[in-house]
Amino acid sequence: MSIRITIRSLYVLILLSFTAALKGYSQTIPVGSYAEELLRRDQVAGNTGNTSSLVIRPLASTVADPAFQPLISSHEYLKFNFMGMPSGLRILPFNWLNEYNVNRPFGYNNSSLYPNAGYQSMLSGGFLLKAGILNVQIKPELVYAQNKSFSTFADVQARNNSPALMGAYFGQINGIDAPERFGTSSLKHLYPGQSKITLTYKSIEAGVSTENLWWGPGIRNSIMMSNSAPGFFHWTFNSTKPVKTLVGSFEWQIIGGNLKQSGFAPDDVSKLIYGSNLYSPKPKVTRYISAYSVNWQPKWLKGLYLGLSAYDYLDKDSLYHNKNIIRKVIPVITGSSLKANDINNGQNGDQQDFAYALNIRQLLPLYKAEIYFEWARNDRTGSISDFLQEPEHSSAYTFGGRKLFELSRGGFIQIKSEITQLQRAPTYLLRDEPSWYIHSQSPRDGYTNYGRYIGAGIGPGGNSFIFDISYLKNYNSYGLMLERQLHNNDLYYQAFTEARVSNLHWVDIAGTFYANHKFKNYLLSAEATPVYTLNYEYKNGSTFNLHARINFTYFFN
Repeated sequence: MSIRITIRSLYVLILLSFTAALKGYSQTIPVGSYAEELLRRDQVAGNTGNTSSLVIRPLASTVADPAFQPLISSHEYLKFNFMGMPSGLRILPFNWLNEYNVNRPFGYNNSSLYPNAGYQSMLSGGFLLKAGILNVQIKPELVYAQNKSFSTFADVQARNNSPALMGAYFGQINGIDAPERFGTSSLKHLYPGQSKITLTYKSIEAGVSTENLWWGPGIRNSIMMSNSAPGFFHWTFNSTKPVKTLVGSFEWQIIGGNLKQSGFAPDDVSKLIYGSNLYSPKPKVTRYISAYSVNWQPKWLKGLYLGLSAYDYLDKDSLYHNKNIIRKVIPVITGSSLKANDINNGQNGDQQDFAYALNIRQLLPLYKAEIYFEWARNDRTGSISDFLQEPEHSSAYTFGGRKLFELSRGGFIQIKSEITQLQRAPTYLLRDEPSWYIHSQSPRDGYTNYGRYIGAGIGPGGNSFIFDISYLKNYNSYGLMLERQLHNNDLYYQAFTEARVSNLHWVDIAGTFYANHKFKNYLLSAEATPVYTLNYEYKNGSTFNLHARINFTYFFN
């Protein structure tokens, strides 16, 4: 028996599949948006049928209940046919973000914003075009930063003659592209922002994107992927909602893309009288990153999510171009070898940096609560015996949760807390241990894009603890978040252990008063953060700073 397929019948079949796919717009909810927080809160409260893990973001708008659509996109503004296919256009929300730091940069999870003193602003808006399985989402971000002068490490420690401090400082900045200040003049930059061009069929999406990614269950810090840097250009193959199987539901994303240099050297190192000769300029080169994140919700354990993530990046140099196609496109699948950071083998290791993470999130809707944990390792263990003896070596973790207390008139009191530790374990006293996001050998720009951290915004050797309490009702929230942020303890212990100095840790104590209030088509989000700092740039003393932020959002409903 033979089957005859004509060109006409094939065209009709393709058209039908395009039409079926048009039922839902494959718009995404930007990482860090207030809509994202509302979706998670509603899931914790048990008020939604959304079964997404919320640990692979951005989320597709299709996971949200209809009640949340006014906080995601507009109604369909235009309907038309393109080559016989039903098509449509939607206008995305318009954002105007304003931020001011009085004395020096403060804050992270800022996407395209800079570490900036003074005023900075970001405008963002755009549209979503859908034609069958084709999605074109255009939402660029226009940034202006005053970039006012402030005291950097080179200013504060200009006359310090400690070889240990200078060695520790340059040992780190020579392995990462993360300038404290981006030049000496104001900055203007148009980033592609939260844009993408993809094909979507049912629960599967593939295409190219510059959107920010967030992988992991954390709400303040994500070790593997966060929105503390501008989004980078990447190809993506991912699910848009949980895919059901016999053993439970799965979500995934696998990407490959290019990481760009900042174009700025560290703040004028010539100011350091006793150390400027230790600076080693980096070659001008693009890095290639490949990464994946997979999450499984076992069908037998309601509300439990288990995840695995990994990334691998390397310079796109002559060594990269000589690799086979698999090691060029998805080197994360094989990962770097055990000799990745072995600087004694005469070949600079294998010139890659690899890390992986395991995470778990448990929803407890009966108690209106959640708990979560992420454990990550920077490079591989030497063997099973090595892992069993020193599992903490080269590792980092995040642990947190939240609880909602329902009030009599329909509101809630919410309590959230999270701790993240990137500081090296004591095993570095006996064996080499890399600081997170820093790579002393090629690729020497580290895990950054345009000079900002792709992973946790607290940066290498950083630790953070937050406690957040807020009042919630409908779309509105008002609260206080307290944070203790410890800056780069890896550098600190390397610099001050021999001198036995234990009282110069750089610590920020911050209290953020915030409010999110929606009225009609507007959302107003504002926060004010007084910051008390001990031992800024590892110099004895205390100082104060003030951070303020206000974001206007208009929804075209």
